Amino acid sequence: MKNQTKITTELFLYGLIFILAAALRLVLLGKTPLVETEASWAYQAWQIWQGESIRPGSLVSYLSITEALFSIFGSGDIIARVWPALAGSSIIWVAFIIRDRLGRIPALILAAGLAIDPALVSLSRFAGSPVPALVFILLAVVTFHHHKFKWSLIFLFLGFFSGPSFWMGAVVLGTTLLLSNTLKILDAKQYFLTRFLDIKKDRNSSLPGAWEFFLPALVVVGVGSFFFSQFQGLSAWITALPEFLSGWISPSGVSPYKMLAALGVSNPLIVIFGGLGFVSAWKNNDRIGKISALWFGVSLLLVLIYPGRQTSDLIWVVFSLWAGAAKELARIGQAVEFSWVTNTLSGMIAVLFMLNWLTFTGMINQQGNQKAILLQWGLIAASIALGLLVMTIVASEWGWPSAKKGLVVGLSGALGIYLLSALAQGAYLQVGNPHSLWTEGSGSGQIDLLLDTIAEVSVAETGRQDSIQGAVIQGNSSLKWALRDLKEFEFLEVYNPEIAAPILITNEIDNLQVPFAFYRGQDFVIATNPVGNAVFPEDWISWIAFRDGPIETEKIILWVRHDILPGEKYPTGEN
Repeated sequence: MKNQTKITTELFLYGLIFILAAALRLVLLGKTPLVETEASWAYQAWQIWQGESIRPGSLVSYLSITEALFSIFGSGDIIARVWPALAGSSIIWVAFIIRDRLGRIPALILAAGLAIDPALVSLSRFAGSPVPALVFILLAVVTFHHHKFKWSLIFLFLGFFSGPSFWMGAVVLGTTLLLSNTLKILDAKQYFLTRFLDIKKDRNSSLPGAWEFFLPALVVVGVGSFFFSQFQGLSAWITALPEFLSGWISPSGVSPYKMLAALGVSNPLIVIFGGLGFVSAWKNNDRIGKISALWFGVSLLLVLIYPGRQTSDLIWVVFSLWAGAAKELARIGQAVEFSWVTNTLSGMIAVLFMLNWLTFTGMINQQGNQKAILLQWGLIAASIALGLLVMTIVASEWGWPSAKKGLVVGLSGALGIYLLSALAQGAYLQVGNPHSLWTEGSGSGQIDLLLDTIAEVSVAETGRQDSIQGAVIQGNSSLKWALRDLKEFEFLEVYNPEIAAPILITNEIDNLQVPFAFYRGQDFVIATNPVGNAVFPEDWISWIAFRDGPIETEKIILWVRHDILPGEKYPTGEN
């Protein structure tokens, strides 16, 4: 009975963590318009919902489930982002399933870390995100390990339907398994033989075993056929592999140094303690820790050498770092009991860290005063020396374990606050910012202002907000998504001089095609991008602290016919 109470409490804690994970991923989900990459996938789902005959992309699960959500709730930015957010929230159950192997306390730390990680939260709020691929691969692995073969197949197929990122994960998983077998950390042959024998036994022993593959097949056909409305998705997922392979010959332009910078800046907590956890795993012959270390090495190497890399690929590195950090934090936390010495030391370390951070960010205001900047670096060095001195005193009087625990608790607490700050910055405050780590360097621009202007012109012309005719010349995906409800708009590849629509929208460079005698134009920012490909902008302190830096804008021109505007008359061409 006592054990049952313990399990119930544990399940309650995981339930709270899941609610936290879901809330962080769903709150303010529609705060900003979709950026270009998001809009391209959302617009495909909308076209399928409208019954248009298109060739679906490789993110079949996203398109299928989002199209179904559109049919129930209607299209919108929030609905377009719901599926990755829900799938991303489910990652905490990976920790729950492997808690017996990982340890109950490390598993709880891992679940909480995955729930609040800045990269995982931010990317889970991104339409067309690679996070579902990570989640479904991990769930497929852990359910297979626990002999839940039906669920393992379901998650595996959902992973197949999650786009090119699935194949990156497959490479990481396969290489990690091969290295684990080569280094005799895991006997892969015996491991799989045992589980395949269990599958055969289940299928031959009873009726439920014979139906083991029915539900996975139903999921495959249901999702792949867009819930039996269209069947293109059953083959569209195959294009994910060529897309992944094309990344080996088509560089993205993202520097590998930028990948390392993004990893360190977004979450130094797991970089520090995850690395220490890997070292401890090899010292203590911890098999799970060793496998996590190999996963980390393989995934980091892959995202650094893969020419088509994006910062979003770091999710494969983040999971293994959290696994290593959770084990290390639990091990150090259980080494010695809390006492006034460890509490005092941890508090001092946390305060020194925050003071150093304020000193560091204060350099932004020095405006090139080298003497003042040098003085501030000196203050940072002095505070670090003070912390080391106090640790030495504590270690000499109360032992190194007490000093180590005080350091770890204080540093992890301060870095935890930094983590929450990075989470708020990446997911809420600066989402869509061109210097964001996770949105591929493109801001959302002035889409909302553009729509408001079109609505006002439409009311003036037709009396309704969505009835005016218009033509868009060479519109991108974000523009198509934004204008999807304007049924009288058409999208053209080239400008036709015979078109006399009340509204025209062109790229900024194409504005000379429009006859100025007939139209009046206003520019709108459609996207913003960082200037240059440097890892850090010139003001690198401001970038680290606030993601500030120089940007360049991409504009479109909204042309309104003269006769619609107050006091204007449409030219007749007569003298």
